[in-house]
Amino acid sequence: NYSKSIMSHETPTLYGDEASPPVRLVQMTAEVLGIKINFKNVDLFSGEHKTDWYAKINPIQKVPAFDTGKGFVICESHPIAMYLCRQVPNNDLYPADTLLRAKVEELMFFNAGSLFPLDAMMLSAYFAGQPLDQSNVEKWYKYLDFLEIQLQNNQWLAGDKMTLADLACAPTICSVRIILPLTDRHPKVAEWMKRLDDVPCFEINKRGVKRLTGFAEKMKKNKLHWFF
Repeated sequence: NYSKSIMSHETPTLYGDEASPPVRLVQMTAEVLGIKINFKNVDLFSGEHKTDWYAKINPIQKVPAFDTGKGFVICESHPIAMYLCRQVPNNDLYPADTLLRAKVEELMFFNAGSLFPLDAMMLSAYFAGQPLDQSNVEKWYKYLDFLEIQLQNNQWLAGDKMTLADLACAPTICSVRIILPLTDRHPKVAEWMKRLDDVPCFEINKRGVKRLTGFAEKMKKNKLHWFF
């Protein structure tokens, strides 16, 4: 049984936009752990993350930002998710076993250092009205090749249970899928994505993808360009 709240003076506050995959990672982590957090929407599409008030919370002016309620703000999604897991002992998302934890971290850092930067690059180009760079497309498929290997003998990226690795990588893939669908080159990845669709916390991801898709369709229909 997971704790229902972090032991702190104040309920933590997550600043973000559900259209952002890193924000969804934090939201889903809190949902699975049963941790109550306040959510403050920061509208990326109106440029709210570039405002003076938000710069005081996160000087980098990106989402998410997480006010722990203890006088400390964390401004990167993966450490936020890891922090939340450390508040709830014996959870499966961030295993105590050192080898399993290292595997989870490997995949989280793969998302942070490879998957998501390419996601941001391709979506930024798309929203700016530029065609997809084929070298980036092939790089994306090679990244999915790596995940396909992880799933050859496992239902989840890091083993037989869902972990932070899944919650980190899946939202990124779902966002890119808006402009670059999965192919039969990655059947295990497709099966894994279907499996995640049945996980209750993934409703958060579906909302975020719907918001991002709506914005993408609006931009395309009206032939508008938008820059991060």
